[in-house]
Amino acid sequence: MRIGIVGLGLIGGSLGLALRRLGGSIEVRGVAHHEDGVLAAQQRGAVDRASTDLREMSDCDIVVVATPINQVRVVFERLANVVRRGTIVTDVASVKRPVLEWARALPDPDRFLGGHPVAGKERSGLGESDATLFRGETWVFTPKDGQDLTPFDDWFRLVRALGARPQILSAEVHDQQMAFLSHLAFTISIAYAQTVRPVADPGLGGPGFRGMVRLAEGDPTLYEDIVTTNRGPLVRAIDRFSDVLRDYRERIERGERVGELFRQGVHATR
Repeated sequence: MRIGIVGLGLIGGSLGLALRRLGGSIEVRGVAHHEDGVLAAQQRGAVDRASTDLREMSDCDIVVVATPINQVRVVFERLANVVRRGTIVTDVASVKRPVLEWARALPDPDRFLGGHPVAGKERSGLGESDATLFRGETWVFTPKDGQDLTPFDDWFRLVRALGARPQILSAEVHDQQMAFLSHLAFTISIAYAQTVRPVADPGLGGPGFRGMVRLAEGDPTLYEDIVTTNRGPLVRAIDRFSDVLRDYRERIERGERVGELFRQGVHATR
């Protein structure tokens, strides 16, 4: 089986490493934006062969688009002139509604299935790739209404073999959930870092501080693209968080005991 990966950063590189570790008859092909990315992927062992040319994907059985979300639409449009009808195409973007729209450019849209491995690190890039990145994590798939998923059985089996747990959601539900579970988290982390920096010395911060600002160390361009494509759900998540924080502020200002609120917060994480 030939599996192509377009985009060899953290997710694409980790996927290549994990697939190659499975062994068997799997051949992993990669496409990187620059020649140095091709060389780095080969040296890291993330691919069997790689190129900067999308035509490398022309005879692949499965193509995974693992570029940043702001590049997905263009990649789909270019793949339309490269892949065969019947080729399975999927992606890894953390926002799904626009991706499903862009996939209409593909020669066989019914052979596209939106995907999102809910895994990652605060730092991006091929140098952070890890063959065990997906182990124990959820891998969400977002089919269109009524879409036949039988053609994707081989891909589902591979995802399970990587140690991930496939889960089916609608694109709308996925984007709403990720707004709260992921996109709000890095937004708060960045806002917290900006709040603290002018008035406190980060060098005095302990594990609590470091835990709070960890996500703020991520790629700001990547974060901006995610925020732009999932704007509505994220705004609603920010509003919800603001309401909760305002309630905390008012109770603390009045001198009320807030232990019960804190206990509710602890239980909410379980």
